Amino acid sequence: MPSGEAMPGLLLADGPDPDHAEALMLYGRLVGEWTIVNRYRFPDGQWRSATGEWRFGWVLGGRAVQDVLFCPEFHDRFPGTTIRMYDVTTGLWQVTWFSPKLPSYFSQIGRPDGDGGMIQEGTDAGGGRSRWTFTDVTPTSFRWQGFSAGPDGEFELFQEMQATRA
Repeated sequence: MPSGEAMPGLLLADGPDPDHAEALMLYGRLVGEWTIVNRYRFPDGQWRSATGEWRFGWVLGGRAVQDVLFCPEFHDRFPGTTIRMYDVTTGLWQVTWFSPKLPSYFSQIGRPDGDGGMIQEGTDAGGGRSRWTFTDVTPTSFRWQGFSAGPDGEFELFQEMQATRA
């Protein structure tokens, strides 16, 4: 690494690592800016909706995709960031989301869902099971849903977003 290079220059990448470009496009196709409509179930059980932005970019030599999600109306819940790293040894994605302001984090494994989308499964900061899905993925839109395991072990929807490319 060149001494004195600014952190963004070391972090950001122009595109996917050419040695694994095809596999990296599972999430790489999301790179860019998206406008979102975010619907979130708050601890009181009420659903609230707000608009926001979701930006995806290549990082770490093009071997990972990082996003930043910002929803000003839920200022106490965002921003958050996710890093998705393709594991060349397993063919799966190591996924970590965190929001320092809450604080909260999730650790998941991502893979194709068999229908053109993606599924991520893992745990939240408290060890509870989580599942996130990207469905209806096109070049201009996608749907994201977040689920957590309820007391009976069944997954319950706690958040969903509809994204449109900005």
